[in-house]
Amino acid sequence: MLYLPDTNAISAYMRGSNTALVRRMQDAFTHDELRLSVIVLAEREFSVLKGGGTALRRKFQTLEELLPVESFTREDAHRYATIRLHLATRAQGIGPFDTLIAAQALRLKATVVTRNTREFSRVPGLEVENWETG
Repeated sequence: MLYLPDTNAISAYMRGSNTALVRRMQDAFTHDELRLSVIVLAEREFSVLKGGGTALRRKFQTLEELLPVESFTREDAHRYATIRLHLATRAQGIGPFDTLIAAQALRLKATVVTRNTREFSRVPGLEVENWETG
């Protein structure tokens, strides 16, 4: 099984605010089942630059070193456009970064880890789990 956490899952992990999520992510680390989307990397980098402080920067750099980073590919771009059109024609759009992450997850056949299951579940064929619920 392969997992692709979204930005809110990575942020919660870095805060250590949810023991269920931290435990699941650490377990996924040890089984090499976790990947970091370059989209999430960009969002977290922005937060760190915006005012995360030295401790947050170090913690994030450690996480970057532990996880393989998934680049955004041409196939992802095609999937993004297909997902966006599908959702837009149904007036069910989701955030642009979430759509990009969903496209990557579909290519990787990965499950998106998020607390935002309502939005991600609109994407046909996408597996979604909320690890913050225990």
